[in-house]
Amino acid sequence: MSTSEQIDPHDPQAFDAWYDVYREAEVYGREYAVPWTREELRVNALTESPYWTQEIWAVRDEAGAIAGTLYFELPLKDNTSVINPSIGVRPELRRRGYGTTLARTVADRAAFYGRTTVHAQIDVPIDGTPTAGQAFAAATGLTVANVEMHRILESPLAEDFLSGLAAKAAEHHQGYQLVTWRDRCPDEYVDAYAAMQAGFDLEAPMGDLEVEAAEPDPARVREGEKQRAEQGRSGWVTAAVAPDGTMAGYTELYLGATDPVNAFQWGTLVAKAHRGHRLGLALKVRNQLEMQKIHPERRVVHTWNAEQNTAMNAVNAALGFRPVELAHELHRRI
Repeated sequence: MSTSEQIDPHDPQAFDAWYDVYREAEVYGREYAVPWTREELRVNALTESPYWTQEIWAVRDEAGAIAGTLYFELPLKDNTSVINPSIGVRPELRRRGYGTTLARTVADRAAFYGRTTVHAQIDVPIDGTPTAGQAFAAATGLTVANVEMHRILESPLAEDFLSGLAAKAAEHHQGYQLVTWRDRCPDEYVDAYAAMQAGFDLEAPMGDLEVEAAEPDPARVREGEKQRAEQGRSGWVTAAVAPDGTMAGYTELYLGATDPVNAFQWGTLVAKAHRGHRLGLALKVRNQLEMQKIHPERRVVHTWNAEQNTAMNAVNAALGFRPVELAHELHRRI
């Protein structure tokens, strides 16, 4: 069995060969798989940031072709005990030890960087059909810490339908203001937005997954905006501003220039003190309307939520999202 080798993302030919296998492994047998596009992942692999770093590795078959891929990220400011790997093997070469070789590389690199916890994710059919990924995860000591439902919304939605939802929701949050920006957070909101983003991982249901909240950091917001611009990703953030001027909630919707079909619902959070005012629905409706004005060609919006997040799942149901897949969030102490 061959050993793993690190791939230099600055080498276009090497990266492209690696990416082809990464994508093949990600989409195999999945109707709604949405892996990073080639250029998005290339930018991510090349980005130098004070907040995260990453590496890409491969293992080759007997003929010298790439059989399996590894991509991992390392948070640098918070969750500094964690390594976040993603392993993929060409479908016809699974159960031959290539994934195990890459898992050993994860352990070696974790030791090199002083990481003691693995956080990973596998996608599972909604009907419960066992997968090779589940068997591999169990064999490498990973256990399920949280389960999220992958839901999709077929877009665009009728404007009168969205306007009706917005009008009904508005009855419950009079005095609140909805503020929408595209791509770059206005300076007057960046501190409040950074604070809400920092608290997201502690507010959103995470099951048994141990996650450390990030410190509020406007510079991190700007770093994310810079990276998305380099990746060709664009999007909308709508925030709710309470009558006293504080930020009560936000939601994010993004799409990529190199993916003409999909859009992605990212973080949505309403502060505890402001729940019960239908703000989550109002925020998502506003972003959907804004996206459809400029990108009516987007056909699928994706979102992931824990099943215990009943309030957000009710919002998604009102919009018309339907479940298509499960995402198992895994962990293991090294």
